[in-house]
Amino acid sequence: MKWTVKWQTRSTAVIGAAVVLGLVAGCGGADAPVSGDRSGKDGSPSARKGPAWTGKAVPGLAGKPSWSLSSEEAGTCPGYAGTVSNGRAEDERCVVGDVSALVVEEPRKEGAAETRFTVRLRELKTGTVRKKLTVRVAADPGDTVDTTDATAAEHVQVSEWKDGSPALLVRSRVHTPADGLAKERLRSVFTMYDPSGRKLGSSAFDDDAYDGLPVRRGYVVADGDGDGQKYLPIGGGKTVETELKGETELGTRIDAGFGVSISSDVSYQPFAEWLVATDARTGKKLWSTEDLEPPAALRERLDEETGTSSWIAPLQEGSAVLGWSVYAEESKGGVLTIIDAKTGRRLTEGPASDYSTGADDDASVLSPDGGTVVTQYGEGAVAWDTKSGKELWRQAEGEQNIRPVALPGNGVLYAELDDSGPAALGMRDKKVLRTGLEKLPEFSNNGYAVINADNGFFVFATQHAERTPRT
Repeated sequence: MKWTVKWQTRSTAVIGAAVVLGLVAGCGGADAPVSGDRSGKDGSPSARKGPAWTGKAVPGLAGKPSWSLSSEEAGTCPGYAGTVSNGRAEDERCVVGDVSALVVEEPRKEGAAETRFTVRLRELKTGTVRKKLTVRVAADPGDTVDTTDATAAEHVQVSEWKDGSPALLVRSRVHTPADGLAKERLRSVFTMYDPSGRKLGSSAFDDDAYDGLPVRRGYVVADGDGDGQKYLPIGGGKTVETELKGETELGTRIDAGFGVSISSDVSYQPFAEWLVATDARTGKKLWSTEDLEPPAALRERLDEETGTSSWIAPLQEGSAVLGWSVYAEESKGGVLTIIDAKTGRRLTEGPASDYSTGADDDASVLSPDGGTVVTQYGEGAVAWDTKSGKELWRQAEGEQNIRPVALPGNGVLYAELDDSGPAALGMRDKKVLRTGLEKLPEFSNNGYAVINADNGFFVFATQHAERTPRT
């Protein structure tokens, strides 16, 4: 008998993981319309006093911010480069490695032919400006492209470079008037920087067709000349042609680099939808749940007519959470596992889950040491040890649904609760430490957390939850 799987797309929040599909590209290197300085004179926290934190103490963060800025001075945070039609508020990202990226739109003179943004990369430890960038977005004299609605989140975005390291993407636009026999040109320029402000690579395109396309792992993802997508490398390099048909059809992508793409293969004998993993660059099949052995706890419920169903969520580089259940019997429960993303090999068999097929935004978050994962599965969450598979806690009947957001290793799980909104819970026991938080923190890779609140931009040092003062 063949095993069966029902596949679902999961939009996941993953902490401490390089979970991205590489895509992005350039048609040769180009100098972006971006200038920079390293003076730092306007960025030293000793030169100013920012607003005081008046909110509740946040478990896992120091009682007072290390530094802060007024909302006017801070501006806005960048968007996220990895989604189509960028610039949405929910895609806000403030942290790039060990710096914050803050964007201010400069005053625009009447009749000006471009919009300008200033980006300041501030060291999270001190608030000092490490690098200042000026982003120019030119208008099209033919009025096919306007800059009046240009937003910071559309033109400055958090991303990652080809090696998976944090990076900032700047999407500029340059207008060159006709000169002699040279035609007028309007170019879109994609430039990527590391957290120090060093340029990693830049590529220009002769129209605005690539403006809204996703950029992942140093590549622009675009439609290919045939049926598949192509990845255009920013900063020059070889364009990668693929057999991939697009995000909607393929659904989830897992693993680092170009990644592993997940699709489904419907079966009627037995009734099933196999989950198929494909190399996103070559189109080669890597594994299928048709060929994987389900957990022992489920096998006795299978027969010649009924197979398994499952869902998958990125975990950390090279691995993923694979949740198993019996096809059409998800309400009777399932089993969580961790697999090798490229082979499908089971690494750990975890606890049972109260499996639900109704959610499309379930998440898994991982501790920095890789030892603990909190997995949401539709109508609840469970915390478990990634090595032994031992359950640490699970949600009980009647509790608010926990959607995990961050597990930074300070004894706290930061999550969204159905009724209470942003909250801090004990990592080991899900004890409620604080509800009613204005906003959940965003964490850096060097021990700091950012809260971009309504009354200012605040940076806190992280600490263990037991040391958080009570207010």
